[in-house]
Amino acid sequence: MGICNKIALFLISSVFVLLSCHKKETLQVDNESQSVVDNAIADQEFMWIVPTVQQHAANTKGTGAQGKSFATSCDTLQTLSGDTLWGMSGHIKDPIYQLNISNSACSLTSADNKLRTGLVTVKLTNRLKNPGATMIIKLLNYKADNLEYYCDSMIVTTVASNTLFTTYNIKIINSAVKIGSSFTIKYSLDRTITNYYNGNPLGTNAYVSIYGSSSGTNRHGKLYTTNVSSGTPLIKHKNCRYIDTGLLELSPQGFKPRIVDYGRGECDEEATFLVNNNTIAFKLK
Repeated sequence: MGICNKIALFLISSVFVLLSCHKKETLQVDNESQSVVDNAIADQEFMWIVPTVQQHAANTKGTGAQGKSFATSCDTLQTLSGDTLWGMSGHIKDPIYQLNISNSACSLTSADNKLRTGLVTVKLTNRLKNPGATMIIKLLNYKADNLEYYCDSMIVTTVASNTLFTTYNIKIINSAVKIGSSFTIKYSLDRTITNYYNGNPLGTNAYVSIYGSSSGTNRHGKLYTTNVSSGTPLIKHKNCRYIDTGLLELSPQGFKPRIVDYGRGECDEEATFLVNNNTIAFKLK
């Protein structure tokens, strides 16, 4: 083989090596963060809706829960129809209640300072403290920080209840978050949520804890699934608008699973996820 042919062969081989290395590096780059952001947007608001509705229901006369003895109309649900005579003669139909988030006369939005508007309706199938009692929650014209939230229904079933906390199973079916006029996040879940009324231990800020699975599509139509272990649940304090503690495994369509870390109790919009041994920062909004 002539020297010119050897040089040409060497150059061609070098190009293949470089292309191979470049391709390998490209495949290893995985910084897709839209799914973790969009999942957090959905998670954070639904983690507010359920315990807030539950607390207002607990303060409402006849629901069979340990609520405030001095509750005002701003702390309770408005009865629309039905009765709470479950298992007694005279029971006609399960009660339906309403929570008016837009009522400017009441400071019931929450300590997290989010601006919310809209209506929430609640159907209650039994006394809240009874295991198996179910709240069926629906949203009407519901907005939080100018994002629109929809769902066919939230089915919230009591697992255990006492004066310190209530644990539920929550299923959310066909929910969505509309962002402006262009983007929509879709979201469904099956999780366990515990509402600690006065914190744990007592005297700390009240919060909710949640674990289980969910699935959805991000604003660009990409599917994803999630799982939260009971050992590292998501925690959202009621005076914070963000999830502030916990780990979540999220698997976006076409990408490797990543571990989302919400922090160690700092109430801020900062979070990270770990994928391919790389830690990537993102914001929870």
